[in-house]
Amino acid sequence: MLTVKLTEYYRSLIDWSDPDDPLARMTLFAEEEIGQTSPEDPEPTVDPPQGNPVSRVLIHRYPDRALLLTTSRCAAHCRYCFRKDRIERHEADLDDAELAEAVAYVAAHSSIREIILSGGDPLALPNARLLEIINAFRRIPHLGSVRVHTRFPVYQPARCNTLAEVAKQVDVFVVQVNHAREVTAQFVQAMAWLRPHALLYNQGVLLHGVNDNVATLSELSWALARAGVTPYCLHYPDQVPGTAHFRLPLAQAITLVGALRGRLPGYLLPRLILEIPDGSGKIALEPSACQQLDEQTFLLRSPLTGQVFEYREAADFEPPRCFAPHFLDQGGEKEVAEISLPEFQRCE
Repeated sequence: MLTVKLTEYYRSLIDWSDPDDPLARMTLFAEEEIGQTSPEDPEPTVDPPQGNPVSRVLIHRYPDRALLLTTSRCAAHCRYCFRKDRIERHEADLDDAELAEAVAYVAAHSSIREIILSGGDPLALPNARLLEIINAFRRIPHLGSVRVHTRFPVYQPARCNTLAEVAKQVDVFVVQVNHAREVTAQFVQAMAWLRPHALLYNQGVLLHGVNDNVATLSELSWALARAGVTPYCLHYPDQVPGTAHFRLPLAQAITLVGALRGRLPGYLLPRLILEIPDGSGKIALEPSACQQLDEQTFLLRSPLTGQVFEYREAADFEPPRCFAPHFLDQGGEKEVAEISLPEFQRCE
């Protein structure tokens, strides 16, 4: 069972008089955690072969990026954590031999453009160690980005005040904020310390009893905007033992996030993301906004009302002619292969 771990700062944000306080729900033990409900799995996203673990600490699932598990330590423990099994085992930090092996692997795979530091929480490591890790990857010519995933600014914002040298070597910080009450003056200051050096994105989690309504999610997006953080995505909770009480029915989750369209400007709309349980990757879950009925007729769903409208292209509309991205060699001369638009997949 994952132990309860909280910072004094985060304790001060909880409304202890409210038995349904959303911040307490994310961090304090609940009876619903007891037992495992099928098909829950202790580590649902890293099982081989689809999870593509290169080693204990390196996962290479997508061609252009790899993920490095730097530590199993965190500032506090989230009850919905999908790596709680790793944290409960107190997995050792990345050691020098593992770092050298990971760097060699990335150096040997020129398709990898980004290394993602995850954990646990990378910011649980000392700055000197973080710089050793980052600088080792920075020496790889084809690597274009270093990304850090962290919840430290939420649990202990003052940590960011000591990060200047590290932040200068980071291209992207992805924080995890799930409720507007976590966007405090201290959090805003933490983001101000990081903003001159890196892009700032939020990768929240959609949690039943925490942020499972339009008003709360809208307020969260606006709070993040005021802190200079882009609401990047909203994860549907993974099927980890003891977390079923955090998951909305999937159809309800899709409808909820779809309802944000028309309530928020496009740059504040997070995408609802689901990790396929066997490690086959992440997909964006969205209600269909466009369905093609025939060659010139489409059904369009309004983001304001949810009503469906029929849209027809002009009767005299002529589909543009397109050209294949290859050449045909005919009689020693190369000619562009001409094809018509209907041969391409249309809006579904």
